[in-house]
Parts: sequence; C-alpha cells; structure tokens
Amino acid sequence: MNQNFFKIIAIGILIFISTAYLQRLKAVENKSIEIILSSDNSIYEQGLYGIQSVIDREVKVTYLDIILAENVSIENYFRDLEGSGVPMVITIGPQASRAAKDNLNKIPVVFSMVNNPKSMGLGQSNFCGVSMDISAREFFQTLKDIRPSIQKVYGFYSLDDTGFSAGEGNYLDIEYKLLYQSKQVNSDNFTSKLNEIKEDAEAFYMISDPIYNQSRFEELSKFSKENGIILMTSFPTLVKVGATFAISPEYSKIGVETGLMANRILAKESDCKSERVLLPSQSAFYLNEEYASQSGVKIPEQISERAKQTKLFSAGITLLNEDKLKPAKLIFDTILKKDPSNKAAQTYQSLVIEKMTGTRTKELLKNAKQFYESNQFSQSRAEYQKVLVINPNNETAKEGYKLSILAQSEQERSKANQYAKVGKPFDAIREYLSSLRTLPSNQKSAAELAQIRRQESDKIPEYLNQGIKEYNDRDYDISIQTFENILLIDPNEKSAREYLRLSYKKKEAIQILQEKLKNE
Repeated sequence: MNQNFFKIIAIGILIFISTAYLQRLKAVENKSIEIILSSDNSIYEQGLYGIQSVIDREVKVTYLDIILAENVSIENYFRDLEGSGVPMVITIGPQASRAAKDNLNKIPVVFSMVNNPKSMGLGQSNFCGVSMDISAREFFQTLKDIRPSIQKVYGFYSLDDTGFSAGEGNYLDIEYKLLYQSKQVNSDNFTSKLNEIKEDAEAFYMISDPIYNQSRFEELSKFSKENGIILMTSFPTLVKVGATFAISPEYSKIGVETGLMANRILAKESDCKSERVLLPSQSAFYLNEEYASQSGVKIPEQISERAKQTKLFSAGITLLNEDKLKPAKLIFDTILKKDPSNKAAQTYQSLVIEKMTGTRTKELLKNAKQFYESNQFSQSRAEYQKVLVINPNNETAKEGYKLSILAQSEQERSKANQYAKVGKPFDAIREYLSSLRTLPSNQKSAAELAQIRRQESDKIPEYLNQGIKEYNDRDYDISIQTFENILLIDPNEKSAREYLRLSYKKKEAIQILQEKLKNE
C-alpha cells in the first residue's frame, strides 16, 4: 500500500511540474517582444512601421536614450530583460543593435536598419537581421544607364570599417567596364585628394563615412558640379541639396523583411544561425535633374521615370501611414501596372488589402498552411486561391498555390504507383490522369502513365472479347465498365468506343421499358 501511495504522489508531482512548465511556456509564447530604436530618426520610424505591419506578436517599443537615462547600467537592463522571459529583441539602428548584441546571449536579437553589420561581428548564434547596405552593383549599373561611355569612378573613406563599403567597388568595376578607385582620406588632405582626381574623374561614389560633414559635402557637391562629375550617394536628403542621384533601401520594406524574419524565428521555422544577414530586396531611386543639368549631365528618360516611380511609391507609403487605404491602394495598383515585378509595391499592396479586409487574408493563409502540412493539398490549394481572389499579388499565396498543385499531383501519382504494384492497372491509370489534370506538366506521371498503358495494350483483345460477351449477355453495367477500362488504356480504340455507346443505349432502353411497365 505504501508503494502505491508513493507512486500516486510521484505521478501527482510530475503532472504538477508538467502543467507548470506548459503554463510557463504558454506565457513566454504570449509575451510581447521588445523593439529598441537607436533614436527617433525618421527613417527608423519608417522601419518600425514596416515591422509592426507584419509582426505576429504584441510589441513593446522603447528608445535607447530612454533606457540609458532610466537605468543605472545598460548591462543591468538587458540582464533583467533576458530574465523576464521576453522571447526576442528587435533592434533598429546600429547603436541599439550593438548594445543588444553585447549584452544578450540567450534570446534572439534581430537587428534592422544597420549599415555594414559585419563590422559589429556576426559570430554570435543569436544575432541576425537585415542590412541597409545597397551593393555598388546598383550604383555602377545606374551610371552605365545614364552614360554608357563612363569609365573613371572614385570613392573616399576615412576609417577601416568604412573602407569595406568603399572597397566593394574594386571587385565589381570590371564587370561594368569601369575603373574604380577607393582612396583613404582625412580632414587635412580631403581637398588635395579631390584635386588629384579632378582631371579624369567622371563619377564619384559617396559612401556613408564620418568624413562627410556639412562643409565637406558642400565642397564635394560644388567640385562635382563644376567638373561635370556624376555625384552618387546613398542618402536621399543629400540629393535635394546637391547630388546627382541616390540609391537607398526602402526603409519600410526593410522593416517588413525584419518582421517576417522575426516571425520565422518565433514560429521555430528558422533561427538566427540559419538566417544570418539579409540584404535589402528593393531600393529607392532619387534624382536631382536640375543639379545634373548644371553639371552638364544628360539624364535619359527611363532614369527620370525611375525617380518618378520612387516619388509615387513614397506617396503611397505616406497615405498608408495615414490610414488612407483606398488612395494608397490606387497608387500601388498604378505602380504594379507599369512594373508588375516590383516586390516592394506588391508587399504594400498586400498590406493595404489586408487592412481593408481585416484579418481575412491571415486566416486563409493560416488555414492553407495547416491543410498543406496535413497533406490535404486540394483544400490547401482552395484556401490559397481564396487569398488570390482578394489579392492577386500576394506572393505567399502564389507560391503556396503552386506548391499545393505540385504536392497534390505527386500525391495522386504516388497513389497510382500503389495501385500498379497491387495489380489494379485501371485504378492506377485513373490516378495518373488525375495527377495530370492537377498538373499537366508532371513529366513523371506522364511517363508512368505511358508505361502502364504499353503494358496493358497487349491485353486489349482479351478485354474486348470479355466486354462483347457481357454485352451479348445483356450485362450492360458490367460491359460499360469493361469498355471504359479499355478506353483508359487506348482512348482511340474504335470497337470499345462503339460498344460503349451501344451498351449505354441498350441500358437506357431497358430502363425506359421497366419504367413503362411499372407505371402500367
């Protein structure tokens, strides 16, 4: 009796521990994530909006300067944060990202809006995110689009960290038939270094570097204009005050990509170790045509149009932020008519539609995913189709729809294989045909269907004699099945087709006669 008593106690303790663990796990899963901004910079706010538009959890937003002002030490703040069970920290900007990286070791830190994240060190398995870096490829390609004959390009940097960004062009210039040189400068020799390149510079690549304060930028801007040099930068605000063009990431889109990465990690579909660093998938283009004209630079029409599209896109983002959904949707629709492959416009069109339709899209996507994971591919396909009716440009639904069709076709092919193995050729052929109706391009199904038809074709005379005997015996239901099976093997078998027609006709005549006798 004592043994039973202790067993009951032990079981009770296990149940209590398990229940407590599950409750704690559920509490952690429901806990909001922390978003820390480096400052109240307007571009960080755009990134924050992008994150909030897609994140699947409640969020708590704070600023690094507030944390520093309200806490004795930053180390204590992050130690308390990690101990509170918060499932993730998202950081926006380099200062917040570095602080979180240096002080959090257990929970994931997903950074956003950071230039050259490699300079912070990427060795930690809990540290990943989305970079702001735009490749020199885009700048070089745009240069060639503006002036195909251009050759000599220069760039300055002052620090070893920024030398990485400045030096990227050294490995890409040949691809664009350019000769690019990056030069290290300082505050004392900046002007003299400019004069050294005066004779042959055709373009200048201004990277993000502390050497460029207001006075040096003004000097560079004046120098470029006077010497007919195309001045390119990654800062849109500088274009307005004196640069030829800027290419920058879409800040809100970076936020969206950050939020989607966070969702994958929170859902245990991925982790920081596998996510690592994403580069921006979409850029914005800004152009100062007046400055270009004063510099003697002729701007092609397609370049001007590209800048207009960026302005239109920015207007759409502004309307979306102001919750003016109908005009925002109209703008993104307009962009997509001209550029159907514009990923950023697709993303924001989807966000607008989701806001207009409530949570309907999310619910349908969730249902579709659940159906897919439980191998109910036709239902999954139907749910994705419903999403595409609401929003034809939803990339998740388009990809899910394609995968569901492929999986359904393969599921039907697998079923056909099983029928073939157990000696049910006609059931196998029906499943192969079903697989091909689902996905006509399924080459495996087509090949295996052709093979089983070849194997059965020698038996057609035997099946035909059997069917004719059933027909003559007036077993029309059975003869119909036999002739239909023959046509599964060879859809063009004339005798089977004719006897099938006669079998249906005879069966119908008997049914009419029986009905007539019944009524009499």
